[in-house]
Amino acid sequence: MTAAAPAPRVEEPAPLALANTIWIDRHGVHDALAELDYVRIWIRAVGKRLPMSPALDATDGVCAETAGRLIDLRDAIRRLAADATKDSRDLVASPVPDTATAVSLINAASAANPVWPELSFTRRHVLTRHDAWSAKAFSEALITVVARQTVELATSPRWALLRACEAPACAHFFIKEHRREWCSALCGNRARVARHAQRQHR
Repeated sequence: MTAAAPAPRVEEPAPLALANTIWIDRHGVHDALAELDYVRIWIRAVGKRLPMSPALDATDGVCAETAGRLIDLRDAIRRLAADATKDSRDLVASPVPDTATAVSLINAASAANPVWPELSFTRRHVLTRHDAWSAKAFSEALITVVARQTVELATSPRWALLRACEAPACAHFFIKEHRREWCSALCGNRARVARHAQRQHR
């Protein structure tokens, strides 16, 4: 029996949080977005971190079609990330065949819904920016916003810092900042244990 999908990891930029919804355990590779309940959890978790207008119900309107669009965007991001990092992890390779297809999918998602920046201010007149939209559901607008953030990330200097985590049984990508070597402390421990075991074997 497969374990439940891990909680969404939202410390990375939203496009990478989406890319990292593929996970591995001893039973094999799993797609967290294959479950609608998880799609709702992911949208709620990531939506809280994006500069978007608050929605009464962030998961309203989430259906199989929404999940399919999110998966298409995720797979396109993973193709670009794999190309950028020369990722050799065949087990978790994206089903998107090439960069051109990935770019087309991302552009289509970016143009799918009207989303625009709006300015607001608090009682202390602190100005803040958030995205507003005319889409029927928050989830539809969120997919568009994540696609646009993918465009921004892939054309920014941070894209050069993108790495594929090389810890055993990891499918994730991360932005390498400071002396960071793995996507998480858990992966760091796994990698150190694997290296130690390899040295002992030799």
